[in-house]
Amino acid sequence: MITLAQYLGPWADSPDFDASRKANAERLLAACAKLEAYAVKDGVEFPINPKTGSGVSGTQYGGFRPQSCCEGAPGSAHKMALAVDRFDPDGKIDKWCMRNIERLAECGIYIEHPSATSTWSHWSIRAPKSGRIVFYP
Repeated sequence: MITLAQYLGPWADSPDFDASRKANAERLLAACAKLEAYAVKDGVEFPINPKTGSGVSGTQYGGFRPQSCCEGAPGSAHKMALAVDRFDPDGKIDKWCMRNIERLAECGIYIEHPSATSTWSHWSIRAPKSGRIVFYP
């Protein structure tokens, strides 16, 4: 499970991480923990990213992103604390997600299509404009 400290990474003291974003992050991480528990029960292993020391992908922008981050628009799900990129170097997490769309829906998680996320699995609690559980960015 990803902790709040792991989700924030180097941005724990960012002034952008205000009360509303903290509430968003807590809802996101609770939904992720629920979905992860289903996957683990089915035998999915969640690897640790050696660059972050957690299940967060990337080097510094896979979890919360401050507004000054060069990745994503000002209202992006990551910048609003509504999304996290899970470290998924072999695509096993995405494969499980694609076989368990009903679990994603139950947990309120939306994912970017695996073809767009080669070494991570993007999980968000914000519905895309299409409203689809699996969407293209």
